Amino acid sequence: MNQPKPSSVTASASHPLLARLVAAIEQGQKFEVDVRNEEEIFGLDGYQLSIWEVGGDKPISVFPWDAEINEELIDLRVRSKDLESEANRFAIRLRDELGATETRYGNGFFNRTLVDLITESYLDKYPDIKNSLERTHSRQVERTAEYHECRDTIAYVIGKRSRELTRQLEYDETTMQKILSKAIARYIDNRFSLSQRKQMGLL
Repeated sequence: MNQPKPSSVTASASHPLLARLVAAIEQGQKFEVDVRNEEEIFGLDGYQLSIWEVGGDKPISVFPWDAEINEELIDLRVRSKDLESEANRFAIRLRDELGATETRYGNGFFNRTLVDLITESYLDKYPDIKNSLERTHSRQVERTAEYHECRDTIAYVIGKRSRELTRQLEYDETTMQKILSKAIARYIDNRFSLSQRKQMGLL
């Protein structure tokens, strides 16, 4: 996989690992990440982030998911090894950035607003998202100013993810949509504990 060439290196050099990567990228080396759940834990917990030199046979570093390092890696235009890993990466990124919004508005209110936004934006045209939504249940809420504030925040965060995929990581529009639709579906699965409930025979 070709790594997009960074127009400028902006990652903080305060973290030793990032400082090494910055120096190596400036010398022309290319890197990629892999985001996997080796522990087979349901949801978006238990993921590890590994960094590989492109073409290498083993990672140069492996550690539990770190949101700040991941954000720096995106700024450095470091892609994932494949689309499945990229979808995992961006599902967790959605969870990380929307956590404060969920806390602010409450779990049930947030869930309903999320479902409304996705269906009314026709994002459920993607099979992965449609399959996840068909298994969700949330109560209707009144569409107050608070509702629209919550909805606008969710839309803004999803839009930021699409821009990261196309601008920083330089995926074409079709590939971005594949990654983002899978990421949203996995985020929904996590929010409503769909895989876990299915395993328990509750779905």
